[in-house]
Amino acid sequence: MDWIEIIHLRTHSHQDKAQALAAFRQLSLPIGIERLKGARLFRNHTLENDLAIIITWHNEKKQGGKSPLGLQLAAAFSEFGQIYHTTWKYEFSLFDDEVAH
Repeated sequence: MDWIEIIHLRTHSHQDKAQALAAFRQLSLPIGIERLKGARLFRNHTLENDLAIIITWHNEKKQGGKSPLGLQLAAAFSEFGQIYHTTWKYEFSLFDDEVAH
């Protein structure tokens, strides 16, 4: 079962957004975190100061709550603006690789 963490950052200013983007580009995720699939940064199309870090996990049994990595990233990026950190569990996809074949 896959699940994700979304760390939504609403930056205080354009300068804070630029600094947050630079900080994310300099990140190196710790090696050996079990079940970590990756982390990506997204920019909102319409709200210029909104960014989202999406951490993707694969885990048969999500133990509940936010991961230590997610909590660390949320704390680190909170200096650039307001953070909203949530977790989401995979439910269903219309276009899974298994279905598309």
